[in-house]
Amino acid sequence: MSGGRYALAGYQARALEALTGVIRKVSEYHNDRPQQRKEIALKSGVTLLQAPTGSGKTLVLGRTLEGLRGALSRPVVWFWFAPYAGLVTQTRDAIVDQCGSLRVRDISKDREPVGTRDGDVFVQTWSAVAANNKDARKVRRTKESALSLDDMIETLRDDGFFVGVVIDEAHLNFGASAKAAADFYLNALKPDFTVLATATPNDDKLEAFEDKAGIEVASRVIVPRGDVVDAGLNKEGLMMGVIRMSDADRDLVDHEQATLTAGWTQHQRVKARLAERGISLTPLMLVQVEDQAAGGEDPVDRVREKLIQDGVPEGAIATHTSGQPDPDFHTLAYDPDKEVLIFKVAVATGFDAPRAWTLVSVRPNRGKEFGLQIVGRIMRVHPLVRPFHGQDSLLDRGYVFLTDPEMQAGLDAAVEEVKAVRQSIELITDRLDLVELSTASKPLAINGFVTAAQINPSMPSSEEDRETRISSLIEAGFVKPDAAALPAAEQDRAIVAGERWQQMTQTPLFGDLPETDKPDRLEVTQPKPEQRAYPLRTDLDLPKGLWRELPPNPAQADQLVDDIAKIFCNSSNVVSLLQKRKTKATMSLSDLFVANMSEEVDLRLRLSNARVAEKAQMAFNFNDTIDPRLLKRALINELRHVVDDQGIEAEERDLRRALDMAVMGEPGKLKDAMKIAQGRNVRLSNTVPIPDNYMGPHGLQPAEKSAYGVFPARLNQEEQKFAEVLDQDGTGTVLWWMRNPENESWATRIVLPSGKNFFPDFIVGVAGRATPNAIALVEIKDDGDTGRLQSDRNIDKIRVQHREYRKVFWTYRDSGEWVRAGYAERLHRIVLKDVFSISEMVFLE
Repeated sequence: MSGGRYALAGYQARALEALTGVIRKVSEYHNDRPQQRKEIALKSGVTLLQAPTGSGKTLVLGRTLEGLRGALSRPVVWFWFAPYAGLVTQTRDAIVDQCGSLRVRDISKDREPVGTRDGDVFVQTWSAVAANNKDARKVRRTKESALSLDDMIETLRDDGFFVGVVIDEAHLNFGASAKAAADFYLNALKPDFTVLATATPNDDKLEAFEDKAGIEVASRVIVPRGDVVDAGLNKEGLMMGVIRMSDADRDLVDHEQATLTAGWTQHQRVKARLAERGISLTPLMLVQVEDQAAGGEDPVDRVREKLIQDGVPEGAIATHTSGQPDPDFHTLAYDPDKEVLIFKVAVATGFDAPRAWTLVSVRPNRGKEFGLQIVGRIMRVHPLVRPFHGQDSLLDRGYVFLTDPEMQAGLDAAVEEVKAVRQSIELITDRLDLVELSTASKPLAINGFVTAAQINPSMPSSEEDRETRISSLIEAGFVKPDAAALPAAEQDRAIVAGERWQQMTQTPLFGDLPETDKPDRLEVTQPKPEQRAYPLRTDLDLPKGLWRELPPNPAQADQLVDDIAKIFCNSSNVVSLLQKRKTKATMSLSDLFVANMSEEVDLRLRLSNARVAEKAQMAFNFNDTIDPRLLKRALINELRHVVDDQGIEAEERDLRRALDMAVMGEPGKLKDAMKIAQGRNVRLSNTVPIPDNYMGPHGLQPAEKSAYGVFPARLNQEEQKFAEVLDQDGTGTVLWWMRNPENESWATRIVLPSGKNFFPDFIVGVAGRATPNAIALVEIKDDGDTGRLQSDRNIDKIRVQHREYRKVFWTYRDSGEWVRAGYAERLHRIVLKDVFSISEMVFLE
């Protein structure tokens, strides 16, 4: 791994000169005022070297110590602390390789003051000397065969040695052991010089150590990232990859698999470019996985299997799973036979991986160390690439891929950290421009307060359950109408809160809502006034009972699902999906360091059989009255007949997969098939008579054409206005009208594909209409723009028609004028169709 003694870059030489100058000046203070040694050491003797990951901090520190040999009035013995055991080995190797005049010693085996010379360096972790473990206790205890570390330091100090401390990766060196480390630092080391090194500015752990140890950073040597880039030691940019695919395919793809595919694709592009330029270097892709949950699957095995599915040779995959890095872990970065390194350990370990270009993280990282340390692994520039530095955009950048960018706050935190430093320290010249990954959530559109915390409604179990419950709460006035337009997660929270309030009669529902937002009908909370009976009129040609649709006979379930299967297999693209294995997608790469630097790469993503089956299962469960297993069996049997007739060979697993994909990709097709089949099998009944009386409050407004002679109570504003339009018809078209109450046993209804019932708002007798008793059905909506109108439940309703009374008229007011609503198949949306006219109710649709 050695490439000879490195020449220092300009910024490294300047940093070395600055550090050397500070330590020389502090040594003079010690010589001039020996009685103030402690104050000088803690207040003037602490220097911070702040430099980006990959900038050569270890080299600068080592050459600084080497340059101080013989340059001070007294010899110095150095104690160099690394955060992890693996970095101890790495640091020792680097010092031996690049700072040949320094002697590296092992504190666990060699604590002999005699023979100690100027510039000797002990490299270790804090846990090796300042923790309550066996090894630390041995080092700190004097025996006949060896002095304790504490006694050795005192002896060296008595012999005229300065004591110096280097704390590398200072942002990581303390943590839970900060108290013990500070105690050892103050009472045993008592250093004359302290050099802190970090890539992370203003780190909380470093500040905690400063507080506990009572030190102040008197001098700062700050290396701007731009200097490191210009010297060819850091890549010019860092690009974050985002996968974009069609909405239809989004739920059919394993996002983790897709992210690994994107990372491997970019890795292959880098590999090809290196070969084009004749650079004999195998690039490395790093994959960070989450820690294994107790009793759960091993994430390393899971990711390895997915990489192999993507075509990564199994022999090219290395893994690291120990709790701390070890020497073998670091050597993996130099093994050209390994192209992927999967690891669990926190990436902020400072390990060298100069041939790494790509990092895929499948674990949620919320700390800024992700941005400032982990990503730093892929920002180093390999010596073989330096001759081309700045000449190849592909090779001059690192690449990060996150399975869920909205959960990965580390990059964002790192950006903010560096921005903050840039504002206060002029030497930090780079600015990170990070595209915002997610928009701020809208506030919940609900109102009121909870007084009974013990009421805990469940979260919605499906999209249909969510729509049903949010619609019910809107109609009852427990959430605002615009809650229907919120994202699913916020709707769920609104449902839970709204249903709590619904169960608590003491909860004020509309305390701070403007008057216009209050619903017109509040059946739950308003007290019932004294009621009277309004008799059904005998002077109108009213039917004795209304035709009600009833679900198909359960005894004929086989016939129903067979019909659904035939219709679906003949109308969907299920046969064409038998061979579909992958889908097209785009990998969008945006540079986080360089504004307006982006690139798009085509991807082919593997469809996940498990994901397809899981998501499709929900699509099969849209009707509570049909056993999804029975329906799927009928679909497979019918699809088998279709492919046999077409001479296509397919195994059952292929049929299942194609069906799952077809249902998942075109859920409306299955509902349409259900609607048609149900229309053939639905039962009809008019045996329940219309009630002889309507029970309502005294003093209801008379209505000339109302079946009960009055405008019924509890009509909302739009329903009241439309009822007035019907009652005032002077063309003779409207013979009579009545409100169609929901969930009454006698009310007319339509069975939806979901198996639920649809009760249109009004029943109207229309002169000349060719339906039983000349009846037309009308549904009233508040307006044509709200998400409530465009809900899936309303989409299902507007696409069905009554077996006897035919299609329902949908109407609402637009700028004060009543208009017709219709369903636009291509848009899958309810749209304004034309101006509403009572005369059109004569005609069937």
